[in-house]
Amino acid sequence: MIERRIVVFRFSISISRLWPHDRCRGPVRGSHGEGGFTMIELMIVIGLIIVLVAGLSLSLGDTAGNSLSSAQNQLASLVGSARAQAAVNQTEARVYIYATRPPSGDSEKYLRLLQVFVANPEGQTTTWQAVGSPIYLPRGVYVVPTATAGLLSTGVTWPSNPQPVSKTLGTAGSPSPVTGAAFFGSTQNFYVEFESDGSIKPASSPYTQIAVATATLSNSLPAFNNAGAVRGVIIRPNGAISFVNDASSF
Repeated sequence: MIERRIVVFRFSISISRLWPHDRCRGPVRGSHGEGGFTMIELMIVIGLIIVLVAGLSLSLGDTAGNSLSSAQNQLASLVGSARAQAAVNQTEARVYIYATRPPSGDSEKYLRLLQVFVANPEGQTTTWQAVGSPIYLPRGVYVVPTATAGLLSTGVTWPSNPQPVSKTLGTAGSPSPVTGAAFFGSTQNFYVEFESDGSIKPASSPYTQIAVATATLSNSLPAFNNAGAVRGVIIRPNGAISFVNDASSF
């Protein structure tokens, strides 16, 4: 019995040397007895920091996608408004897109400013009267015109088959008389026109489409920088729209 106690005692001493009492304690305390952090608490804090950083990165990384989605919704809203105005007033209505190229045009408005106008027949001529307020697409997002020559970032090649650009848009000068001050002085604008029954005027094939994409300003002109991230709307002859979320679907 005495020999067994001696063996147990020696074994306990060996364990205490390998694992000092301080290491076995939960919290790490300072010399003055103040509370410290346990390893579990530190791991929880680090884990929370990682989650927050990851969430912030995802949020920032999806900014362009959110802006393009907002631009799509704005286009759909304008088309719906123009069709409604045409029906209510029993006349033609248009969605105008500011397309007067800088330096003669305003770089802030170029391919970003849009507004609904209705036809106002007066004698032998038709004038266009602004309805509601003009809108701007989200900053950094522009309507992709029917041709992208001179509007691409360095090293960017725009697809050609299919070509993700706006198609079968009408062109016109400044709505006259200019009741929409936002378009005052414009010399070229794109437009989509609707009949009083809400259908496209004239019906076109292929369907009318308005494409939007991200771009950075370079010498007062938008430089489209991502051919793979193009969205937009397709407008069918009856005026119904479909969202396009893939550049290869244009």
